[in-house]
Amino acid sequence: MRFTNFALAAFSLGSALAAPATHQSHARALQILGTATSTISTVKTTVEGELQNISGLVVKVNVNTTTLVPQLEHSLLAIAGEVTKIVGSVLPLVTDGVLPLAEDELKNLPGLLNDVLSIANGVESTAQKIVNGVGNDVLKAVKPELQLVLSAVEPVAKPIVSFALGAVGHTVDPVAQEVNSLVGNLEHVLGGLLGPLVGVVGKIL
Repeated sequence: MRFTNFALAAFSLGSALAAPATHQSHARALQILGTATSTISTVKTTVEGELQNISGLVVKVNVNTTTLVPQLEHSLLAIAGEVTKIVGSVLPLVTDGVLPLAEDELKNLPGLLNDVLSIANGVESTAQKIVNGVGNDVLKAVKPELQLVLSAVEPVAKPIVSFALGAVGHTVDPVAQEVNSLVGNLEHVLGGLLGPLVGVVGKIL
């Protein structure tokens, strides 16, 4: 009888200790997602400003090489630095074993994916403008920075894609359908647009 009482007490204590752990794990999952979402949103805004600056420089045909190269280098390095900031916030999405999200929490995923897609599209289109819009001497000068920017996008996007697909699983609700569509778009940009562009930039001599 006494053993039974101890066993029941131990079971009750174990249950009491286990419950907060589950709660903390879910809280940790939401914290990770919130940090990633906030970081990506901030980076997106900063990157958009630098991309606009580059686009403006490229169309100014009267900007001489001596002035243009350092300005492009500055903006490209700023973009690479900003995008790299995201890595630390998105890796825990796949390395910390984030729990499945509740239905209302899943609704945040399309916004997260849209921000990453916007960054990827912006980088691709602006890099293409540089390749097509400046002289070969400028291209050769900014090639290392351009390669750095192009190579920074995929390490950020892939963990988010893995997390998003894992979070929606095999569900077929509208949010899951939107997530799958955005993932497809993002993978197209990474493989179908950025991939070939990396090759083009690599061949600049």
